[in-house]
Amino acid sequence: MIISKSMVRTKHHSSPALGIMKKVINHYFVKNVLILFLLGIFIFYGTLVILRHYTHHGEALPVPDVRGLTLDEAGKVLKGQKMRWQLSDSVYVITEKPGAVVYQNPEPGFKVKENRNIFLTVNALAPEKVKMPNVVGISFRQAKTTLESQGLSVGLPTYVPDMARDYVLKQLYRGREIRKGAEILKGSEIELVLGSGLSDEKIPAPDLIGNTLFEARETLTKYFLNFGVTIYDDNVSTNVDSLKAIIYRQRPEANTMLQLGASIDVWVTIGVKK
Repeated sequence: MIISKSMVRTKHHSSPALGIMKKVINHYFVKNVLILFLLGIFIFYGTLVILRHYTHHGEALPVPDVRGLTLDEAGKVLKGQKMRWQLSDSVYVITEKPGAVVYQNPEPGFKVKENRNIFLTVNALAPEKVKMPNVVGISFRQAKTTLESQGLSVGLPTYVPDMARDYVLKQLYRGREIRKGAEILKGSEIELVLGSGLSDEKIPAPDLIGNTLFEARETLTKYFLNFGVTIYDDNVSTNVDSLKAIIYRQRPEANTMLQLGASIDVWVTIGVKK
């Protein structure tokens, strides 16, 4: 094989360039720069992959419906979905099973990330009792706020003619007057009797003489009238006496024309002579 001089010259000319490139690559500073550059690219893309995986990991986990389950059952279901739970409150709902979950937050189907706390409200095992407050004499709005703060509900109010418009005249539970401090089930409905204001319509005062206070109250309710002042004589000294006492005088007298919602004062005794 014959090698020309031009080929020999080319080989001699290219060798120095390759040598310089090798020296540059092998140079300490340049080598470190290349390593750092490659390491930066690796970290950048690695971070993107990790973030994409993490975001996707907790992105689409719908909250299961655990209402109606016990706490143990609900806990197992939520744990299986990689979620945690926390008891937030207990209520008493007569239509629900005792000890069962009645509310949950977030609601079923809401999408959350893994390890999210699901707050549960369970139905109490036994009904809770509260003490009845006194709301007689205050406005309907105040009474409603007071009752609801005690965990009681307010039914549709009943209106009777009275000068105290929209003020509570009576507080009733299951159709009967309830006194302050009486214990009733939480969530019970309280009925309020409110004044509707005085009417121009007039009605003759009923004859209350000879009636007990209970009988007179029923009569006044039918006539849309109210008790005014009750005056007891010396013979009435106990609660038992007041139940037996009868009315021997009233003001205004029977058949006096009164506006609806007006009041009648009565005098009572347990003596028959009066």
